[in-house]
Amino acid sequence: MKHICFIMTLTALMLSLTSCKSDKKTGQLNEKGLPVYVFDNEDSVAVRALADEYVQYFKSKDFEACADMLYTVKHDSVHPLTAEQRKGYTTAMGMLPFRDLAIKEQKLLSDKDNEVRIALLMSPDGDLENDKGTISFVLNPVYIGEKWYLTLRDQYAEGVGLYH
Repeated sequence: MKHICFIMTLTALMLSLTSCKSDKKTGQLNEKGLPVYVFDNEDSVAVRALADEYVQYFKSKDFEACADMLYTVKHDSVHPLTAEQRKGYTTAMGMLPFRDLAIKEQKLLSDKDNEVRIALLMSPDGDLENDKGTISFVLNPVYIGEKWYLTLRDQYAEGVGLYH
């Protein structure tokens, strides 16, 4: 009997841990009526690792590798950039005469509405730490299929702008 109780307790614990891991929604709604998400340190670390890798490629001006890390989201499905999107991205980024760059902030708000702000130092007498002589762009990490992906943040991206 003790053995059966132990197995049932262990099974319940494993199911609860698995369900917490696979679903970031709390079941509650915020003041806008949108689902409330809970992200933990593991999520923050995973997003930061992706962003750090992206920044390293960007610093070395390997914009093809950056493009390999970027996706689009359509109907809750993740897709790599099209050939046309890749060309536009690599061309545009290749024209930026930046001197340095840094991740300035990271916000995880939902499965598709998040921010990693990256500042580019443009001015020779600028200050990256204080955002003097910089421009910024924002990546939008998305959580789909129990995995984080990087997308470019724009007002037309699926799910963006709901939580701001």
